[in-house]
Amino acid sequence: MRPSPVQPPGPGALVVRGVRVLDGLGGPAVPGELWVVGGRVVPPGTGPVTCTMALPGRVLAPGLIDAHVHLCLDAGEDPLAAFAAATAEDLRRTMRSNAARTVAAGVTTVRDLGAPTWLIAALRAEIASGTIPGPRVMASGAPITSPGGHVHEMGGAARGTAAVRGAVRALAAAGMDLVKVMVTGGGSSPRTDPRALQFSGEEVRAAVDEATAAGLHVAAHAHAEDGVRLAAEAGARTIEHGSHASAASLAIMAARAAALVPTLAPAVAALARPDLDATRRRAIAGRFEDRQHVVREAVRLGVRVLAGTDAGVAHTRHGRLVEELRALVACGLSPAAALAAATRDAGSALGIPKLGTLLPGAPADLIVLDGDPLDDPTVLAHPSGVMSRGRWIRRPDGGRP
Repeated sequence: MRPSPVQPPGPGALVVRGVRVLDGLGGPAVPGELWVVGGRVVPPGTGPVTCTMALPGRVLAPGLIDAHVHLCLDAGEDPLAAFAAATAEDLRRTMRSNAARTVAAGVTTVRDLGAPTWLIAALRAEIASGTIPGPRVMASGAPITSPGGHVHEMGGAARGTAAVRGAVRALAAAGMDLVKVMVTGGGSSPRTDPRALQFSGEEVRAAVDEATAAGLHVAAHAHAEDGVRLAAEAGARTIEHGSHASAASLAIMAARAAALVPTLAPAVAALARPDLDATRRRAIAGRFEDRQHVVREAVRLGVRVLAGTDAGVAHTRHGRLVEELRALVACGLSPAAALAAATRDAGSALGIPKLGTLLPGAPADLIVLDGDPLDDPTVLAHPSGVMSRGRWIRRPDGGRP
């Protein structure tokens, strides 16, 4: 009897044949097959085959990783105002919808860097249990910010090293995967200044030390040069935005193996709007050019760049990671390097072994493509199949998951 293409429960292997496989290590797609058992990629020949699927001419690639999203924000004109006005049930609906849209687009893992801690914990659990569709969620919970500071509406305000340490301990106790610290102000909070520090060096070091003690890493929101330098010196694993980073601060990041998540997608989305007035267009275009220069300098100095969209902020829709990858290629990254920024390199930064690859032992998160993204990155925008944790979210043969 021919094995069914629908994977049943049990120990048998799902085998996808007739494909070319991008294993995520940077090499070309090579002809082969992929075996999946128990939600993980396994070596060919592992166990009995209980289901097969032939996909001639298709390319299998690792599921994409968006290293910076906000599932609780609606990507409208003023997402923070909408967030502040929403009920808990409103936010649940928004988060579930954004999660479903994200994974359907082939983004199988996200790092959520700002949401009420209890809400993102509940969403993460719903997705992990299979109750609702969505990507694997690595959550920071409420970002640690100054009182009245950037995104204080999410509930993470603290002042002084003792309060900062307490905030980190609370996030760890709530089961968060990492800690987000708002080292500078941000553009979407009208009463904060992206060029101004919100915390002292002692406070940021306290956050990093406490997070490290809890086995967590720190993502540091920093636009200003002083903020980038402070966060890198304190030991943040990733710097979010880095808008005004100098070569000197990027060199510190390179020396300390801190990665840059430049979040170019919001500017791309804004500049694509036909209703944007000329004054704002010039201002956004200027800031975008500055950010692109930072990315080029980062690459030159050996800083690892990760793909993150900041999805949920104004007009930046969820599940559109391909726009960030296009922007990274425009900054001079090769298509292979841009894909690595959304797969292998991002997985390494998250600390999950082999995440972002299709090596044996890796989580079975993959996308099925109708072309080779190393030749044409635009094929990533329309995956014909999406698998998350070994289960089809979208089947490439058009069948029901």
